[in-house]
Amino acid sequence: MTATSAGAGQTSVFTLMTRLAAEHGAVNLAQGFPDFDPPLALLLAAEQALDGGHQYSASAGLPLLRRAIAADREQRLGTAVDPDDEVTITAGATEALYCTARALLGPGSEAIVLEPFYEQYPPCVAAAQGTIRYVTSRFPDFAVDLDELARAFTPRTRLVFLNTPWNPAGRLLGEAELRRIGELAAEHGAWLVADETYEHITFGGARHIPVASVDTCRDRTITISSVSKTFSATGWRVGWAVAPAPVTALIRGVKQFVTFAPATPLQAAAAEMIASMPTGYYDRLRAQYSQRRAVLADYLARLPLELAPHNGTYFLTARAGRDDVDYCGELIRRSGVAAIPASRFYHDPAAGRGLVRFAFCKRLDTLRLAGDRLTTEEIP
Repeated sequence: MTATSAGAGQTSVFTLMTRLAAEHGAVNLAQGFPDFDPPLALLLAAEQALDGGHQYSASAGLPLLRRAIAADREQRLGTAVDPDDEVTITAGATEALYCTARALLGPGSEAIVLEPFYEQYPPCVAAAQGTIRYVTSRFPDFAVDLDELARAFTPRTRLVFLNTPWNPAGRLLGEAELRRIGELAAEHGAWLVADETYEHITFGGARHIPVASVDTCRDRTITISSVSKTFSATGWRVGWAVAPAPVTALIRGVKQFVTFAPATPLQAAAAEMIASMPTGYYDRLRAQYSQRRAVLADYLARLPLELAPHNGTYFLTARAGRDDVDYCGELIRRSGVAAIPASRFYHDPAAGRGLVRFAFCKRLDTLRLAGDRLTTEEIP
């Protein structure tokens, strides 16, 4: 466990690797965006939404979408949510994370970040002038050391960032872990930032446990999600934060001076999709991603890589046994495939040295093309 000031300003590794992929004509398994369209029901809803509603929505978001999200959570979790005072629509999960950090952190305050982390968390803390205490988990199982986590809490702890399903670890946080994290947060008066953008992408019968559904976490969780992964619409930038009313008010106070509101027609389309969810949609989503995962995993198993266990997100993480930055550079140049050097998801890159993340949110023919390239021009 290490305390550091959060840094910002360096180019995102996603931007960097995507640019290199384009320069070399590589198959992009680095950045997590699908190369296929969103579901037809969402596209039809968007066409219909373009017939009206071209002006600003309320800064808190289109009421129709806030009601749809609240109803969906109540149906799935059995927990009542007030759409007027507890749901805020944001420009993707990224803005929700940023506004949450700015609302609840300040100079002298601290946030706890589990690593490997999603690259967005440290810059959010930096923007709020906070300090991060990192709790490191390691390949292959990425287990959270709960004793180390307990030592990371101080009287200055205000936020704990949790990502479940966890990018890039590929695992789900369990109920016992979450219950203990909730106890620690309650002892120190901290809030839990539950980034659950991959909540519907799980495998092998693994069950995603929403952080807010755990009794010790229920009253101190800010749940963040979006349409990006669930509906294969990463470019829509429609996300949300669900939190108790007092915290929601603080988040909205920041948000009104950031984007004010996301695109109104896209909010309306998302509302229609969530409120009129096609029967069996989530099951089909998991089945389709299970097939994609199996195709890529089969190719990676033929390489001198060690794959981590995986039961959530649309990424596979492997250990290359050598410097991951050099390895990913050679993958692009020699194999024509882009992946992410996952040491960039640790504050001390040495802790993640050799780890490589591959995205499988691609068409099957894209994955087979990438796999053929990987296994034809093998990188030692």
